Amino acid sequence: MTFDIHYFTGGDNEGLWALPDILVNVRRSGEDTVIGVVREVLPDGSCRINLGSSGNGDTVVALSSEIDIVVPRKSDKVKIMGGAQRGSTGKLIGIDGSDGIVKEDATFEVKILEMNILAKVAQSG
Repeated sequence: MTFDIHYFTGGDNEGLWALPDILVNVRRSGEDTVIGVVREVLPDGSCRINLGSSGNGDTVVALSSEIDIVVPRKSDKVKIMGGAQRGSTGKLIGIDGSDGIVKEDATFEVKILEMNILAKVAQSG
């Protein structure tokens, strides 16, 4: 399962949706979807992405319309993509419907957050 990035932003906040080190699926017309790791968000809202699940592949630049965020599963390391904790990381310790239960890395606090603002963090390879 993936979320289209416009689900996060409503299309109004181009360039503010993505954060480095998250896993995404890159869709290009006429090509298969490939997994990659966001390395940099560019001023125009596009992203510099290293292909491969650990980001060790070729580097491409993709538009926001070509990117879907990989939805995390229980026990995955996550990055919070919105709200007051935007940019924080943690571990997804449970899922309850559309809510994710996250234990934050910095504070060890447990937060209940909407799954649609959580992205899976790439494993460092």
